Amino acid sequence: MSLSTATLPVLGLGVFSFLIPASPSVDPVAPANQVCGRRLYLRHCSPCHGDFGLGDGPGAETLDPKPRDFSRERFRLVSTVDGIPTQEDLIEVISRGIVGSAMPPHDHFSQDELAAVANFILVLTMNRRAEIFQELAAEEGEELEWEEAIAKVPLEPGPPVSLPPAHAPTLDLLAEGEAYFQQNCASCHDADGRGRLRTDLLDEQDRPVLARDFQAGIFKGGSRPVDIFRRIRCGMPGTPMPAYELSPREAWGLVHFVESLIDPRAQEQARQRHQLFRPETVQEPLDAHPNAEIWNSVSTQWIALAPLQWTETRVPGFELQLAQDDTTLGLRLSWSDSTPGLAAEGATPDSLTVRFSQEPTPQFFCPGREDETSEYWEWDANSGDFDYEPLGVSVRSIHENGKYEVVILRKLEASPDRVGVGTEPVSIGFEIRNGAGGDPDRSQNLTVWHKLAAHPAGDAR
Repeated sequence: MSLSTATLPVLGLGVFSFLIPASPSVDPVAPANQVCGRRLYLRHCSPCHGDFGLGDGPGAETLDPKPRDFSRERFRLVSTVDGIPTQEDLIEVISRGIVGSAMPPHDHFSQDELAAVANFILVLTMNRRAEIFQELAAEEGEELEWEEAIAKVPLEPGPPVSLPPAHAPTLDLLAEGEAYFQQNCASCHDADGRGRLRTDLLDEQDRPVLARDFQAGIFKGGSRPVDIFRRIRCGMPGTPMPAYELSPREAWGLVHFVESLIDPRAQEQARQRHQLFRPETVQEPLDAHPNAEIWNSVSTQWIALAPLQWTETRVPGFELQLAQDDTTLGLRLSWSDSTPGLAAEGATPDSLTVRFSQEPTPQFFCPGREDETSEYWEWDANSGDFDYEPLGVSVRSIHENGKYEVVILRKLEASPDRVGVGTEPVSIGFEIRNGAGGDPDRSQNLTVWHKLAAHPAGDAR
């Protein structure tokens, strides 16, 4: 069975379940002989950072924070005294992503692939900055040879910041750290660490930025003590956050005081990572009602979402349950939303999209995210519950106690391989919009592409 979006009727209902013909492709992250950083970059990075690293990819306009312009902006997350990143710095950012932004993790890349992308980014950076030196020289009526221009670009990172032995967080040390914080950090981060009073802070591109909200507990470079130490010692190049040279005792006192402000669960809850999902096998038939008894026997896992724009109305994540009976695949999702209701005409409604792709490594951002989707299910609060007979898709939803709870059931008679219940895993991604965010970009939150696969034969979980 094959449907295309061109032949589907317009449905004034709550779920759209579309089949899109899968096109043959070659796995872009598994070249036969050598890892090609350029190919990986163009596929997975250029949608935001642009083909030449100028931060002008097709998805850049929808994002806040904006993607880095490698030609002009300095790298933020570094471990060196001079602010020039090492290859390891770039690999860490590419692999882990940047929590608190739409920058996804690429922890599914091999070490060779990570190194290849990091090296290609450095080449892009050096080449474009050399071109800028040539352009500046031309404006002065001078000619600058390429070799001379490249020589002006800093290449070698300085020595890494040394990490002195940790000091235990005694009451005295915490008091010293708090005193140092109030004297040197509170002017931007506020006395309580919320960082919301200063509205005049700008980055090196004159874009408004806010100081980090420590109480939110989400840090771009990580919230471990070593991560906080590096941010204090190295600063955040290109932002108002300066580097501080402190004695070991001062540094560890400040680290431990900042730690005391943090919700220890927040960083881990916000961090995305690629996962393999296997639906739990249930003996009783699945029920589409979110409060059905059958769902009490299915385990729940937290799935983090990344917002396209970091706003107060973002959806940080959702709880997912996956189950399968003899004939049906079932997903139950629940997420917090204190402002449910029908969206006005032309406004963005609260919505949920579940995507499947038979690409082994689909693109994270649109248009590639949509183009490489083989089947998707879409529900929104305005349209409500829905049955789509051609694929045997049913959706039921409720909103109670400040949460949406949505169950989607899909019969496996039609193309079970498209939804991971065949011989090979498929890619699965989720998107949730909070209509209170306003326009579609401000309301969008999405996951990385995870994997969905059936349990091996004989596994009766």
